[in-house]
Amino acid sequence: MSERFEAVFAQYDTDGDGQLTVDEVAAAIAGMFPAAEMGDLSGLVRALFAEFDTDGNGFLSADEFVPLAKNLPELGGDD
Repeated sequence: MSERFEAVFAQYDTDGDGQLTVDEVAAAIAGMFPAAEMGDLSGLVRALFAEFDTDGNGFLSADEFVPLAKNLPELGGDD
């Protein structure tokens, strides 16, 4: 994983446990968009986890985060 993705992942991994929770991903997305635009994030976050949580453990590892960041440049992964 590139240093850029490592830094972005670490920024969103607020508890530093090496994986992103649903709450951490929701907070990251909420920080990118005004609340008026997004409303309820739960459906979006569920959809993201359904697609990118490839091992189905309910968390996003750093390796699972990279494809998500590449698909959502707003997360800071746009090089």
